Amino acid sequence: MLPVKNLDALLMQTYGPDFQIHDAEWKQLTDPGENFGSQILAITVNAKQSGKETTLNMVVKLPPRSQYLLDLFDSPITFKKELDFYSTVAPEFLKLQNESGIPQEALSVITPRFLGGRLGLRDPQCFDEQATIILENLKDDHYTTQDRILGLDKVHMDFAIGHLAKLHAITIGLKLKRPGFFERAVLPVLEYAVDEDAKDCVVDMVQKAHDDYKSMKEAESYLDRIERTLEYASRVTLTPKEPWTTLVHNDFWVNNMLFKYDESGKPINMKIVDFQLTVYDYGVQDLIFFLVSSSRKEVLDEHLDDMIDLYYDSFIKCLESLGVNTNIFPKSQFLQQLNQCAPVKFKQCIMMIQVIQAARGSVTETTDTADKDVFKGGINDENYKQKMLHVLSVFDRKGWLVK
Repeated sequence: MLPVKNLDALLMQTYGPDFQIHDAEWKQLTDPGENFGSQILAITVNAKQSGKETTLNMVVKLPPRSQYLLDLFDSPITFKKELDFYSTVAPEFLKLQNESGIPQEALSVITPRFLGGRLGLRDPQCFDEQATIILENLKDDHYTTQDRILGLDKVHMDFAIGHLAKLHAITIGLKLKRPGFFERAVLPVLEYAVDEDAKDCVVDMVQKAHDDYKSMKEAESYLDRIERTLEYASRVTLTPKEPWTTLVHNDFWVNNMLFKYDESGKPINMKIVDFQLTVYDYGVQDLIFFLVSSSRKEVLDEHLDDMIDLYYDSFIKCLESLGVNTNIFPKSQFLQQLNQCAPVKFKQCIMMIQVIQAARGSVTETTDTADKDVFKGGINDENYKQKMLHVLSVFDRKGWLVK
């Protein structure tokens, strides 16, 4: 039985009132352990539109059923944020680029195409278990994900950093060029007050990571600074300053991007997904987490400063293409923000390693059944342990641990 009720009515949002589904096939799109924030289905429908037969392949997101995950992701709030982002904000990114005279072949189409959605079945504006977001199936257009445990090589890191910089720059361009629309339609999507249940879940995961460090002999010399950095991150609230504030994805890592390649295997495009945790903050928040969470060890060790420079240069270049005065975005301020934000970001980095480095097959719970013990990463898992230790060495080398 199709898990999505009234699918034809949702697709009518894009394909018109005469869209009729004949039959549909579906399957789970992600394995246990690959995605926790939602159920993700691949659905193929055979339908009739304007008298013609058509076949559509789509990805459908539904909320998780597990109460723990609903609390962890604050689903009633975050699902609405993501639905509003895809339906209202993402189309304006393209419109702004068109208005700025960027040629068709150079447009940044950052997200998959939105095909329909609702917050609930009983009331489209009230969250329930039938909250639905429908997107094009990127895998049909030969987009693929990379390996979360291995991480990204330099080519993929550079490519993704360029796209992340564009996401942040286009948001700022929209803010500066169309302030009325930005305040009315974009800022509400970026508001996010984490509820108490979600806070408790995060605290538990950070505490587990902290306890794991205490059990690692190799981390012994860092323990005082780990303690101070976590305490600092819990105590300090950074107030971002304009004009730098932008859409921060807040979950930008390997599993939330898909790449497309040419015949030689070179990446030629990518799409970013999962916009449920977006906030209004400094773009370097995304950059720090992405570099630490998703880069292969040798790339991070040899090219960290190069990748930071690449982000800033790509950010400025995109702003220039939108006709924005870039003198108000000096590099000195950017680097200052980077060093301010990194200690605060330490919590997310070590918390998420439990998810990113979870051994394949170690997580068998689905989004129906997952509870607080779902994340299995531990010091007996060598990948997890080495990644945790490497994060320490990177933060130490950059002076991002609080002394």
